[in-house]
Amino acid sequence: MKLGIISVAHMHAYSYANAVGKLAGVQLVGVADEDEARGKAAAEEMIDVCREQGVILQTAFPVRFHPAVVRAKQLVEQGKIGRIMAIRGTNRGQNPGGWFVDPAQSGGGAVIDHTVHVVDLMRWFMGAEVREVYAEVDSKFSATPIDDCGILTLEFENGVFATLDCSWSRNKTFPVWGDVTMEIIGTEGTISLDAFSQKLDVYSNDKGLKWVNWGDDMDRQLVSDFVASVREKKAPSVTGEDGMRAVEVALAAYQSAEQKQPVVIR
Repeated sequence: MKLGIISVAHMHAYSYANAVGKLAGVQLVGVADEDEARGKAAAEEMIDVCREQGVILQTAFPVRFHPAVVRAKQLVEQGKIGRIMAIRGTNRGQNPGGWFVDPAQSGGGAVIDHTVHVVDLMRWFMGAEVREVYAEVDSKFSATPIDDCGILTLEFENGVFATLDCSWSRNKTFPVWGDVTMEIIGTEGTISLDAFSQKLDVYSNDKGLKWVNWGDDMDRQLVSDFVASVREKKAPSVTGEDGMRAVEVALAAYQSAEQKQPVVIR
């Protein structure tokens, strides 16, 4: 199988390319960094077009594929913690700079960058959509004029309440990303999840803290799932609709912060 990557603007693109190179029978044959105007035009009504044309569209949410996350979902489905009452999540990191801090290119700052991954997990664990969002959004940790911190309170259609710290609150000597945690509180127990615990903490005077991963490669699992979807002509595990729903929550958070009131997602 031959694969191509369109745009390497996002840092994960390099990890995905590396993951492709490790898969048997799969070859990375091309990488293109798309023109911005053309890219925006191609993104409009993307889900509908892919469905109409029978094209496989997968959202790049690699955290879903981490074994610890998969295990947490299994425990929830098996009823090990009873009925979920509330969830507390974090997705914190360092301000990545570059196009991330240009709203014209990124669509927003820390809130849109770090909300989508954890909201996707919450939706996936419960099979429920977010009904209402209240958010506090601000810029506190950097000089760039873009949001770098946010606290979201979510109410799901099944009555579950959740909170999410989705901030770029780490300092310059901290890893850019590597924090996805959840406390899933049920009527019969609690699950504590840390998707980045398989790492070594390496400290030095010149680089501060560095994380060296020794465990599972979620990016590789994501790419493997996409390749399997293509080979078997089946829907991917993370669909375009999943991506759209997560983005809806992030956009509602910005609206809530601007209006200073909860926003209902319809």
